Parts: sequence; structure tokens; C-alpha cells
Amino acid sequence: MTSQAPVLDTHPPVAPPASPAPALAPQLRLATSFDGILPRRDEWDAAVTTLGGTIYLTFDWLQTWWEHYGRGARLRLFLFEEADRIVGILPLYLETFGSGPLRTVVARLVGANIPPKAFNPPIRPDLAGAMLGQVIAHLFDKEDCDLLSLGGVTSDWIQPGAVEAAAAATRAVAHPPVFHTRDVSTRFRLPSTFDEYLASLGSSERKNRLKRLRSLDRNYRVERDIVAAPDRVEAEFDTFAALHADQWRQVGKGGHFEAWPGALAYNRDLVRRQARHGRVQFFRLLLDGRIVASRYTFRLGNTLYSELPARAVGDPWDGLGIGAISLIRFTEQAIEAGIREIDSGLGSYTHKTQLGGDQVPVGVWRVTSRRPASRLKVRAFHAVGAASRLLLHKLWYRRLLPRLPAWVGRSQSLSCLRFDA
Repeated sequence: MTSQAPVLDTHPPVAPPASPAPALAPQLRLATSFDGILPRRDEWDAAVTTLGGTIYLTFDWLQTWWEHYGRGARLRLFLFEEADRIVGILPLYLETFGSGPLRTVVARLVGANIPPKAFNPPIRPDLAGAMLGQVIAHLFDKEDCDLLSLGGVTSDWIQPGAVEAAAAATRAVAHPPVFHTRDVSTRFRLPSTFDEYLASLGSSERKNRLKRLRSLDRNYRVERDIVAAPDRVEAEFDTFAALHADQWRQVGKGGHFEAWPGALAYNRDLVRRQARHGRVQFFRLLLDGRIVASRYTFRLGNTLYSELPARAVGDPWDGLGIGAISLIRFTEQAIEAGIREIDSGLGSYTHKTQLGGDQVPVGVWRVTSRRPASRLKVRAFHAVGAASRLLLHKLWYRRLLPRLPAWVGRSQSLSCLRFDA
């Protein structure tokens, strides 16, 4: 994909209300290509870590996603500075749908929807209202944006006072932001020892898990390891992808890499680039020398992002409870490696909460322009998206696709995903 020539612009800050935002708003710098920010890549990533952002907002991760899925869209990277230090990052892109009077411009986070995640862009909490206000003002005043869909983010990403400050600063151009809950994210906050973790579980849960672990130790040569060496992780990814695909093939499905468009090539590229930073880690469980479970993860600081699990299926593995056992062993390894939080991704799973996971709502903040036509255009945009999803999932995926040969593509429609905002 051809990169746009970098365009840097500096905009005067939108004046925030007297409370709760600070008197001086941060300076906004806007870039329209990753090339324009490349010299500050290390500073960008340091800000993500310092400000509590997720790995999905690191420079190389965003650039990789953009090269695979950003075709035809317009990049807008909002960087906020105070005393020449980055205090906030909001990477967005603009897409245009329709033409003429139905032309609708939608702004989203880079990375949104393919696949869904809790992104939580890095912004300094005391400046969040001022920063969000500047972004909204720019999008709706200078970019003719009709809808800003800011997500997925967790419900605790930004405080209510910051949202109120942004709404007050931009009431002339935009309706107040509204949070729409879509899913939950599960987080494991880990103690310093595995014994402390086990003690935090319910007594029956702890007893059941330890019984399974002891049974496995009696009947197999149990090994666990972490593949993290940069020169090994690319090959290990292919091993993982094959195990993951085989697991899902046993139940007549293709798994993650078939469900999402271009997912295998995208993840291979992610692994290659993140390996340079030492962030890729595969947590493996082996029985008698065979890999029976593996977790594909990325590490940033003391947080581990668990992207996907894979495990052996069939006899005798199904009767051993490999899935739950591997999660316990994975948690043990993470604690030993100094991890203090595991981001276990989206979705509500009973086994995760039973093993100590905490759920937090995930959704999108939607902001609509006050231009008279925008509300109607946004409603039409959402109606088209809802109709597309209804037809694809109820007719194509559930009724027609299962009857077709295996060579027919199973991935979700990229065109349909573009309407998910």
C-alpha cells in the first residue's frame, strides 16, 4: 500500500471549560501518515506504556494493521504534547460511504473491528477532556465528519468528567458523546506468587484444579515452556496456527484465521514486527514431548495480552481437561515471568471468571455532528450495517455456508465489517 506524503499541522487548542480540565490545554499535532511520525516511534511507544495504553496502540502494531486493512481510508494521527512530551495519542482514520446527499464520513480508531478489541488509547487522565474536545472539534469542523465511533474501549477508559468537558467544549458542532456497551473484556490481576493466586480461588474450584494437575503429573511427563526468542517465534506461530486450525476443524469450523479476512497474513506480519521488540511469547504445555496446548500472546511491560489459545482435541485429550489445565499452567508461568495483569480479550466465559478473571464492559463512544443532515445519514449508515449483518449471519453463515464445500471462503465480509461503528 502506497504511503501518503507526511503532512504535519499544528492546531490551536480548543478552549476547555474551567472545570475539570486544566487551564492550559495540550498542543495538538496532526499527522496524516505513519512516515510523518516514524522518527518519534520510540517516544510514541514509551508514552503508550507510561500512560497505560494497550499494546494495540503501539506504533508498529498500528502501522501493521493500517497496511493490511487501511486501503481507501484517510489516516489522522492525533498526538498531544505538553512541554515537548507526548501526553496523549488518538490514532483515527476516516472512511466515506455513499455519495451526493447520502455521503457519510465516519471516523474510527485505527485497528477497530478487525478484530474487535479493547484498545484504550493512551491519554493523560487530567487532560482527557481537553484532548477529546480538540479531536471532536477538528473532525466535525475541518473534516466534515458525520460520526465518530471511538472504540472498542473499556467503560473505565475515560472518566465522566472528561466526557462532560469535551461535550461542553464542542456543543456547537457535535452532540454529546454516548457510550454503547457491546461486550465485556476479562482481566486477570495477578499476585506475586502462584500460591497466592491459588488461595484466591474458591475452595471447590481450587481443589478440582489441583486434582487434575496431580493426575496429569502421575500419568505423563509434563513440561511447560515459553517460546519468546525473536529468531524462533515466526516458526512457532505457524505451529500454533496449525494446532488452532485443527482444534476448530474437529467441530466443523475454521477458527480465528479463517473467520477474519486476511487474518493469517496479518498475524504473521504482526509476529515478525513485534519480535523485533521482544514482545511475542508462546506459552506451551507438553505431555510426553507433544504440544497439547499453546497460547499466542504479546507482552508490553508487566501486562500480557492473550490473543488466542490452541489445544489438542480428541482421544485422550478431551477427557483430561486440557483447556482448563493449560489456563492454570499459563497463569503460573505468567506469574513466574513477572506479569501482573493478563488481558484475556473479549467475551464472557464462565471458566475465566471461575479462575479469577474480572469482567469490565467494552463499547464505543459515539459522537454525531450537529449538522441537520448528519443525524439522518448516520441512522441510514447504521440501518445498512444492521441489514447487512442480518443477511450475512442468518442467511449466509447459518443456512447456506454449512452446505457448501470446504474450499468456499469462511471469513467475514470486509465490506460488512466497514459498517460496524
